[in-house]
Order: sequence, then C-alpha cells, then structure tokens
Amino acid sequence: MSRAAHRKGFTLLEMLMAMALVGMLAAALYGSLSIAFRGRRVSDAALEPVRRAAAAMTLVGGGLGAAVPPTGLLAAEFLGEDAKGENGEPSDALLFHALAQDQFDTIPPSPMSRIEFLLATDEKTSEIVLVRRTTPSLLYPEEVAPTEDVICRRVRSFDTAYFDGTDWVDSWDSTTRGNVLPAAVRASLVIEADGRENGYAVTDVFALPCFQAPQEQTPQSEAAPR
Repeated sequence: MSRAAHRKGFTLLEMLMAMALVGMLAAALYGSLSIAFRGRRVSDAALEPVRRAAAAMTLVGGGLGAAVPPTGLLAAEFLGEDAKGENGEPSDALLFHALAQDQFDTIPPSPMSRIEFLLATDEKTSEIVLVRRTTPSLLYPEEVAPTEDVICRRVRSFDTAYFDGTDWVDSWDSTTRGNVLPAAVRASLVIEADGRENGYAVTDVFALPCFQAPQEQTPQSEAAPR
C-alpha cells in the first residue's frame, strides 16, 4: 500500500496556514464593516437635526392648515407673540384655534381645539424644547387640562412672522386686526447640531386657507346712493 493511501488529514503546517488566512480574511472584513458602521453613524448624526426640524415643521404646518377664522359663533383669537428667550434668541409663541384633529376622552367632543406652539425648558434635561399644547376648547361644560407634546428638542430659537397681504409683520393679534387670520405664517427654527457652531436652521412658509382680507368700511360722510 502506497504512502499517499495512509494520509487522511492535514499537517500542522497546513492547519497553521489555513488559520492565518482565515484570520487575515476576518480582519479585512472587520475593517470594512467598521468603516461602514462609522460612516453610518456620521451620516445619522448629520441627518438627525434635519429629521427633527422637518418633523417639527410638519406639525406646525398641519396645525396652521386647520386654523379657523376668529369670527362666527365659535370665534376665537389668533395671536402671534414676538419675544426673546433668556439666551437672547427669538422665542416666539403662536396661539390659535383649529378644527380638532385628535380624539379626547371628554364628552361631549369639541369641534375645535386651542393650539399653542412655544419654547419651554425641559425640567429633566434643562434643554430648550419646542412644545405643542393642545386644549379642547368651546362647548365643554368645564375646563379641560391641555396636553403637552415636545415636538423638537435642543432648540436654539423659534421665530415667526405674519403676512398681512402686503407686508411681513413680527406679531399678530386678530382682535386688533379686524378679526382676520394672516395670509401666511413664516416659521424659522434653529436647533443645536453637533459640529455646526451656528446650529441647523430651517424656514418654511405656511399659507392659511381661511385668510380673508379685512373689509373696507364705507366712510360715514359718503352719501348713500339714490
């Protein structure tokens, strides 16, 4: 019987060479995966402020799209406050009434809700957050506590402006403007972003479908047509 017929396994040298090749392949794969995961973490960190800002603007725009005119049987004011925060940055507040989009347990259900967008300080993290307060309003026999949702964290500033059909103004009070809504609201949000000294800024303009220009009053001295 030949010598080759008695050989049934690998030699120690062959095993060592195979293990070395497997180790080199594993190291190469680990390096490639490490680079891929590091790139994913960097891209996620860069996109995270964009996602937060986009989600917040979607909620602001959705609320404004359902805003109702401050006239009629269920009339309610539309207020836009121009203010500064403790950090010296814009810290505006927006209050209006809109068609109810959420379901509340209180009975009877309200067709309208009061919505507020404003900056507040999170007591747990001490960071500035953009908050949406929703209060079922009108037709309720008793006062209902508002629900408060944080829609964006690490906010540096929240600035709003209002288009009256001709110019942009910094504040809005429907009670002094003929009980009308602005034609559009411009919202600017700046949030903290790692690696960006000035943060990440986004600005959007939301047209209000229920806008109606104030009616011009006829001077009393004008003679009535015969």
